[in-house]
Amino acid sequence: MYVQSNGFAGHNACFGDNEEVKSYTFWSRFTVKQTYDELKPKRTFIPHFSNHKTKPGEWDADITVHGPQSMQHGWEWYEIGFFTYWNVSGHLTLLCFDMPARSQSVIQSMFCSQTVDTSCPYAVFALVSDELLRLYDNSVWSIRNHISQWEAMRSRETDYVLLHEIARHGVHVSETLNVAVRSLCAVLQNHDKFSAERHPLSGKSKRRSWDTVKNHFEFQLRFLEGLVERSQANNARIQNEITLNHQFTIGWISPLPLEKEAARLVLDEEYLQDEVQHKNAFYLGGRIGVHQVVIGVQRRMGLSQAAILAEKMRDGFPNIKYFLLVGIAGGVPRYGSAGAASEIVLGDVVVSYPRGNHGGVLQYDKGAWQGQGRLNFRGHTNGVPGDLMAAVNNFRAKGWSETKICETLKQMRLKLDEKRQGQYDDPGPIRDRLFEDSYQHQGTELDDCKDCCDADYTISRFERGEPATRPTDEPSVHFGNIASSGQLQISAVERHRVHLEHEAICFEMEAAGVMEEHPCVVIRGICDYADSHKNKGWQNYAAATAAAYAKGLLSMIPAIDVTDNGKTANASSHQPATHSPNVIFGSQNSGQQAGVINGGVHGAVFGRR
Repeated sequence: MYVQSNGFAGHNACFGDNEEVKSYTFWSRFTVKQTYDELKPKRTFIPHFSNHKTKPGEWDADITVHGPQSMQHGWEWYEIGFFTYWNVSGHLTLLCFDMPARSQSVIQSMFCSQTVDTSCPYAVFALVSDELLRLYDNSVWSIRNHISQWEAMRSRETDYVLLHEIARHGVHVSETLNVAVRSLCAVLQNHDKFSAERHPLSGKSKRRSWDTVKNHFEFQLRFLEGLVERSQANNARIQNEITLNHQFTIGWISPLPLEKEAARLVLDEEYLQDEVQHKNAFYLGGRIGVHQVVIGVQRRMGLSQAAILAEKMRDGFPNIKYFLLVGIAGGVPRYGSAGAASEIVLGDVVVSYPRGNHGGVLQYDKGAWQGQGRLNFRGHTNGVPGDLMAAVNNFRAKGWSETKICETLKQMRLKLDEKRQGQYDDPGPIRDRLFEDSYQHQGTELDDCKDCCDADYTISRFERGEPATRPTDEPSVHFGNIASSGQLQISAVERHRVHLEHEAICFEMEAAGVMEEHPCVVIRGICDYADSHKNKGWQNYAAATAAAYAKGLLSMIPAIDVTDNGKTANASSHQPATHSPNVIFGSQNSGQQAGVINGGVHGAVFGRR
């Protein structure tokens, strides 16, 4: 049982008839883990076998206590034991168990070049423990080297297998160091107790010798404690690398680059681009309130591209709990029952919300074509999940003033230089052109309506009545079904049909791809009326109002606790004992005699026999 433990220190004194010490023995055990240049994960599991469960008096030497030698995986355990015997005549014997080969040579050279004061039982161990500290020092700094190497190459794809392997070894190193500190404290306490209560000291020279050993132990203890601090710093650094992508709990999808730029402006804190990446792609990361948000932009438009982006983000940032799909879209000018109709104007915001037979998003071009070219709609798209819907409802219940869209828009503009601040200004009602359903765009898609379309066919906000009136930077927020399709919707007639059949109030090309697999709410700023009269002049402002609303919605979602299961490393294997040479030193620490002792035992004998 003791042989299999991590560390300990003990002692025992033998007394004569006159109650004076005749002999004194003490023993200790220290476990050290060493990592090498290349780490490879260990793919096998070797259970811990307890030798103390054998029958009394039996010891099974074939039982592997801690598993096979693991140098081929880039790491190794040293299980070092010490046993010291001292008697009143000054004879001192030290046995070292399972010392690394290099440490054996160092200790042999040390004893050949230094005189050991045999009047103190602990003098020889004070010297040997210097080599023990060197092993612990190597143990800590080898972990540090692995971490520093990774940090220097952070821009590469995140290798979580390697990072978790480094973290696993770092945990083991910290464990062995903490045990070593307690064991060395016990050795120092045993030394002080024997010095004060049991051993009859006479003369200043002997007292000085014992004080020197004590001072040596105290220095070593401070050194070990410093290594503990360094090891803890190592663990914090590697956990930072591991959790860099794991900290994000909100995924924000921007279909277009201009929508990503608007999202950037609502961040309370923006992270360095190099720190937010996965599989050769950079993302925009930052904080909004209590949430860590990662923002991705699609490479191309469309349902499939949105789905691909969401899947990549979930793979690279595994703690994402919710997605927000935030961008621009085309709106239905008027919806609702007669006498209580609502007007959507450019710059307003639409939020996915269940209506009729749909959960907030529908793919309206999904189904089967029947006779005379009519599509029989078939299909179902997942709705907004319950807890996310609760946040939408709570935010909605607070009323328009609590959205703080106007305030957020001002803050967004202040983040821009003076030349760019105007790009997110409200274009105003004069530039809001709603054409009659039957009037088609007269030019090409590159021509602005003011240059090619007849203004007599427009319906102004004033003509649309009070529901269409908006003070500057005070867009209305609408809740209902968002119609999603793989095709761009530019027909007022088709817009009207889909609105009547499915109660859709907004048209876009991404939401259905995300909602199929991921918990999501869709937030769209209205930049046109989903007809042939596209209006790029409203795109920036619509992207800004959608982003501003999304920021307010996040304030209604409680902080999401990220549970990191990667901090608990698996118990790893240790190496079995091997045969090692026994070395005997003479009274003057000169001369050596080699032999073999069964088991990993090295011995040194000092003083008279």
